Amino acid sequence: MAEAYVLSLAGAGFAFHDSEAAALSGIDLRVRAGETVAVLGPQGSGTSTLCRLAAGLLGERGVGSGAVHAPASVAMLGEDPEAQLTGMTSFVDDEVRLPTRLSGSTRPVDVGAALHEFGMRRLLGRRLDTLSGGERQLVALASLMTLGPALLVLDQPGLSLDPGARGLLAAALRRFCARGGAVLLAGHQHDELTAGADRVAFLHGGRLTAGPRSGALSDAVLAERGVWSVVGEDPHRAAPGPGASGRAGDARLDVRALTVSRGRSTIFADFDCRATRGEVVAVEGPNGAGKSTLLRAVAGLLDADADVRVDGAVLVDGEHLTGMPVHRRAHRVAWVGQDPGAQLSASTVRAELERALPLPPHRRRERAGVRAARAAEVDRVLAQTGLAEHADEHPYDLDPAQRKDLVIASALLLGAGVLLLDEPTLGRDLAGMRRLERVIAEVSAAGVAVVLSTHDLRWAGCIAHRTLRLG
Repeated sequence: MAEAYVLSLAGAGFAFHDSEAAALSGIDLRVRAGETVAVLGPQGSGTSTLCRLAAGLLGERGVGSGAVHAPASVAMLGEDPEAQLTGMTSFVDDEVRLPTRLSGSTRPVDVGAALHEFGMRRLLGRRLDTLSGGERQLVALASLMTLGPALLVLDQPGLSLDPGARGLLAAALRRFCARGGAVLLAGHQHDELTAGADRVAFLHGGRLTAGPRSGALSDAVLAERGVWSVVGEDPHRAAPGPGASGRAGDARLDVRALTVSRGRSTIFADFDCRATRGEVVAVEGPNGAGKSTLLRAVAGLLDADADVRVDGAVLVDGEHLTGMPVHRRAHRVAWVGQDPGAQLSASTVRAELERALPLPPHRRRERAGVRAARAAEVDRVLAQTGLAEHADEHPYDLDPAQRKDLVIASALLLGAGVLLLDEPTLGRDLAGMRRLERVIAEVSAAGVAVVLSTHDLRWAGCIAHRTLRLG
């Protein structure tokens, strides 16, 4: 008797209508009940397309081939899980109940139990707009799980999660499989979730190859396939030297007793941070500790929020920024947020950079020269961030890491003395991580102080001169 599989792909492929090459070709993949299978590959390898194919979400976007057999009850968490929050509710409890209500079921949903499965019971009663990216991600997953799927498809599920949350999610997936469920997860990074998979396969150029058991995934094996690892220590990388840190009187950024409160709740209090010229400081902490809020407060982006209070002082090169208009502060402190899409508006990569800041004051007869100088600056940051060959593409045709690089390029044009990077490693493969490291090394060598938030503690230990913990 043939073995039954929850998910079966035999010779499966898919080609998008607007692409000459197939995104997937000859995919043979089977997932049994009670099993977790991980598929890893670099950006552009087809991991997200594979997830959508397995979940039946490609629709009429192209032409499929081969055979795909999946259960009727499939739940998928996409690579942008925040986009899976419906926008129809304001509170966590209502969001978790909503999928069951929309399915027409009258079955009551135990919201507390659904959140507890992922260690998030503390979010009961919270407003969605007060949650961190990782917390919103787990709320989206908890709401999907109330539907009782037979197959769970997860595209980069560890994307915004701290190591502890990734461990809790890995345990939740094991319990789901123990109840007879099946899991297909995919991504560009090896983490606690893929380490706990029963089997690992690799995608490259839309074709699937078998890999070793997850426990045998060495750095060399992953690097050969273009995959970044957040697990363990990197034996080939040494922590940076002391650089410029510690030189008295050379502070570029000086944050003193910074306190942020929302309503009656204090997000963090009396935070101090001093970054010298050329220093890289990493800020880590669990989901919800306030890392993104901290960087936004330093950048002056919380001042307009009516229910938020910011106390303390922020100085750059000895100048107080408190109360300074955002447009003036941006030339001293450049901020790159967690969601690059929120900072992009132009129709091409080059246009995005050309509009990143106004042209300097000039006479009409000088305009041609000023525009030529700006074009040269744009070409420089395009080359610096590896985006030169994508200059004429739409920003949303870039992969997520490249969109982040585009926002970083815009920040570099400001010429600020401090660069704030909120979760810059999200979703990056090995090549994307190396590209990011080169940019950070170049700007810090030019005297810019870099402060970044990250859940990749392994990488932080390699790239940063100092690591601060929030929460």
